[in-house]
Amino acid sequence: MKTAKMVLSLGMAALFSLPFATAYAESNTPVNQEPQPASSTAASDIDSDFFQQQKRAVIRDTAGTAADVKEQSTSDKPDVQAEETQQLVNADYTYMTVTGEVYSSKRGYLGAAKREDEVNNLTSSTQFNPNNTFPVNQINGGTTGAFERRQLGFEGFDSITSDITLPAVSGLGEGEQPWVYYGFDSERGAIEAGYSYQTGTHRWLPYIRSNGFYYGDSTNQKYDGNQVKNVKFYLSKTVSTDTYYNAYFVVNNTQVLIAPTKWTDSDTDSTSVKRVTSIAKKAFDGNNIQGTTMNQRYENVQVSRFNEEQAYPWSQYTEYTEQRNGKWYGTLDNSPAYVHRNWINSSIFKSTN
Repeated sequence: MKTAKMVLSLGMAALFSLPFATAYAESNTPVNQEPQPASSTAASDIDSDFFQQQKRAVIRDTAGTAADVKEQSTSDKPDVQAEETQQLVNADYTYMTVTGEVYSSKRGYLGAAKREDEVNNLTSSTQFNPNNTFPVNQINGGTTGAFERRQLGFEGFDSITSDITLPAVSGLGEGEQPWVYYGFDSERGAIEAGYSYQTGTHRWLPYIRSNGFYYGDSTNQKYDGNQVKNVKFYLSKTVSTDTYYNAYFVVNNTQVLIAPTKWTDSDTDSTSVKRVTSIAKKAFDGNNIQGTTMNQRYENVQVSRFNEEQAYPWSQYTEYTEQRNGKWYGTLDNSPAYVHRNWINSSIFKSTN
């Protein structure tokens, strides 16, 4: 089982970015982009005692790990992490779009792949055709904004890492707010982490949504077009005896945010992972977003599953889409009129065609 100690060796300075304080003051009121599926179990809100218990565990482990690191000698240990990172940088990653076009990070366009409908033991999944336009009320989260969502099946994923290029934002209308984020889904609900665009200050702040929204401070802010290296979101217990998992948001090996979750060991074989770029707007009707986000990009996307130390490229797993209780879930565009791709760049704006 992977533990929080994989990244918490970054020292006591990380404590000052804990997300248990009030959300950053200059942030807009967040928009809940993707409501829970109708069939998921809606857990009750975690009370303050639970949050405090998890907070104490995080602080205890962070302080202990920082002391351990200080005592370690670095002279007799090779820089394995740097070597592994360089290997990932030099690797050739393949990428398949939702319509089946296959690209290589080093060789460009490779051709098209035929995608088969996915069937698992729990539910029959019908492949979504991204060229079809469905009413937004037939798409999970469809009335919360325009988005491109890529999602893997419920196979017990616990981490996702990539380089993220933030889009250029322009022309936002009233109540519109861009988001770029990762997420985990299970029957217990959904959590997410990434970057939230601040319409008043025109910058991007890191955040986690887990029973509320928690924002990083201005030392972690980014701007349009910035490439953010090695952005990781993962689930782990602070100590192995804990009941619940925490959610960690890490940028270039620096811990940015931690938040408690409602997830326990019973969820570890059924978590799905996703990545999204969007412009959120309450009561989106499929036609009433004015703003534009240009050239957002996820590169070198790696994911891992519980009880497995090795991460693998996203392309080694099957994306899923299914229709359930009258709504579409998983990988899809909401709507095709708003989602535009140029190789691995994704842009959100209303088509004039």
